[in-house]
Amino acid sequence: MLGKEKIPKNKETVLDEGFGKVRASRIESGFGRSVLAKSVMAVLLVSAAILLIIAWMDKIWPAEDYLNNLFCNVLAMVFIVAFVDTVVRGNEESRRKRDEARSIIRYNRIIQPDIDMYLVRKNMVVTPAGKSVKKFQVDSDFTIQDMRDMYGASELASDVGISKIDRYAHFQARLRDDFAKMVEGVDFTYYPEIAEACMKYINATSYGEAALQAVVSYEDAKYGTKSMKTIVVQMIKDEPAEGRYMSANPTMKNVYLVHQMINDQEQAVSDYLRLINILLKQERASIKNDTDYE
Repeated sequence: MLGKEKIPKNKETVLDEGFGKVRASRIESGFGRSVLAKSVMAVLLVSAAILLIIAWMDKIWPAEDYLNNLFCNVLAMVFIVAFVDTVVRGNEESRRKRDEARSIIRYNRIIQPDIDMYLVRKNMVVTPAGKSVKKFQVDSDFTIQDMRDMYGASELASDVGISKIDRYAHFQARLRDDFAKMVEGVDFTYYPEIAEACMKYINATSYGEAALQAVVSYEDAKYGTKSMKTIVVQMIKDEPAEGRYMSANPTMKNVYLVHQMINDQEQAVSDYLRLINILLKQERASIKNDTDYE
């Protein structure tokens, strides 16, 4: 069945390889090298001018002594210019990286509650009646048959009167919008892996959107005198454990696609949470170090 036929992990990143460098960082790096080159050139031009003056004043002071001193001074100036440029650029790089990290963390404060609400609704959809719902479980091992009660009423008081699949559809779309805003609002020069996790979720949601809309629409549709919801639930119950997407009828194909979409979303959310936790630990350590220093 489709749920068990995991799509092979793409070893290429969702975003292009240069995602972390193509944007501002590469342009600024080139600009920095240009400034350094111009600074060194200016030093050399000034040195050449001094050399001409020395040649003109040769009758007053020995040119050989001035040339020796000039060579040493020019060499020292070049090293000083290069060193100062490296220090300044390093500090600027650290500041930009810190600003990007804090921007991601600000977005995460908005995203985190929506992840929790998404997880609760997702886990209700993939848990059949009679089994305990693991509300905040990210990675779940579920089958098509486990989705047979997705049209049942949500167990949350805030969702009263609304089906599990309907509430899941709402919150998975809301989380997609959150991730899209983060990708649009942050340059991701230094943390491209977090953008990749966001894009994995966005892609999974976009590809499964039509199938999910169809599955949700079955709730109020009829096939002749029968409710489509009842027909779909019976199809799910009758689907063999070794069933496959390719051999399923069009209605069940949509259920298979939703099953796969949830699996892909889980992987994306798991990656995102892992990377965010690493970033939060780094930020807390950075703040602690700054506090200790003060």
